[in-house]
Amino acid sequence: MNSAPPALRPFALALGLVALVAWPSPPAGAAAPADHSPLPFPLIERFENYGQAEGMPSAKVHSVFKTSDGRLWVGTWNGLLLREADGRFRRIGPEDGLSHEMVLCLAEDPTTGDLWIGTMRGLTKYSGGRITAYTQTNSGLPNNVVYGVDVLGDTVWAATAAGTGALNLKTGAWKLYDHTNTVMHEPWCYSIKGAQHLVYIGVWGGGIIEHDPKLGSFKEYRDPDRDFHYDLVPDDGPINDITSWLSWEDGVLWQCTYFGFSRRDHRGWKTWIEGKSPLLSNFTQFVWPHRGVAWIGTDRGASVTDGNAWANYSLTDSGEGLIEVHRPNQPVERRVLATALANGFVLGIHVDDREAWFATSRGLSRGVFAADNPYQRPATVAEVR
Repeated sequence: MNSAPPALRPFALALGLVALVAWPSPPAGAAAPADHSPLPFPLIERFENYGQAEGMPSAKVHSVFKTSDGRLWVGTWNGLLLREADGRFRRIGPEDGLSHEMVLCLAEDPTTGDLWIGTMRGLTKYSGGRITAYTQTNSGLPNNVVYGVDVLGDTVWAATAAGTGALNLKTGAWKLYDHTNTVMHEPWCYSIKGAQHLVYIGVWGGGIIEHDPKLGSFKEYRDPDRDFHYDLVPDDGPINDITSWLSWEDGVLWQCTYFGFSRRDHRGWKTWIEGKSPLLSNFTQFVWPHRGVAWIGTDRGASVTDGNAWANYSLTDSGEGLIEVHRPNQPVERRVLATALANGFVLGIHVDDREAWFATSRGLSRGVFAADNPYQRPATVAEVR
């Protein structure tokens, strides 16, 4: 396993745990009929990789994000990169106004198109080429280490190492949320996501906080088992209190932890653990939802699932790319790809209808979808209802 950057993943220790959730299988003696129905997600046929040889200043990539104008932004150990139309990378660093060279997270304001950049020393706004930096000393940012950022309406939300900060873009005023004025168990916030009128905060060791800014209310979601090592009762709540990332799309909340993976929708909670489900690894550290499926970054590669069918992308011991397709009650389909992810330690993902991008600890990867792989888009929550 490749180790995480110390400042970004300080407790990367939850590997090889005993799994207690069973993946359904055919009754004994029964032969499962072959299933050739379309998958709910596209399959990747090859990877294109980018590193220092391709002009990137650092091979360590923490985040990747494509803005609504189609531009690709890459957060690295050594600056923010913009991929130009000719494929070259243009670097933006502290000398240009970036608050710190180590970029941890990215988000776009859907109203203005401004890019918000979380770094190891503050929050930065990139607006039409103009850069504004926010730090503890010049603003109300709770802490300079910004692990997560999102924009909801006229408020920018920042998950930091000492609480969550909310910047009102109209007034310039900040609010601080931590263990002193919320139900938050501790102030170490790893992730933040706006969800219509709600905000979800991923707390290290404190599960998930649901906040309604209008009502000023807070609701806590914790692992009912309260056991870091085992999921004693599957599907009873979040898989674990160590929330490493979370995301939301169309009424569905996805939670990454270092002890498994969770989903919450109108039906309740669903949890997955390595070994007893197709989840590639318990050590999940990023999730990107797109059209009803979740693309998951782990320490051993990437998974994509709608909760039933899965595809896993990993590397063999010799460094070859491996894809494994799991359908319920069917044999696993395995094949070696001509190319592989730049590295199995996947820290960030961005997927749209055209392609998939992966930020890894040893380069940036672009996943090219197979042209001959038609897939059936899952029904949205609204459609299910």
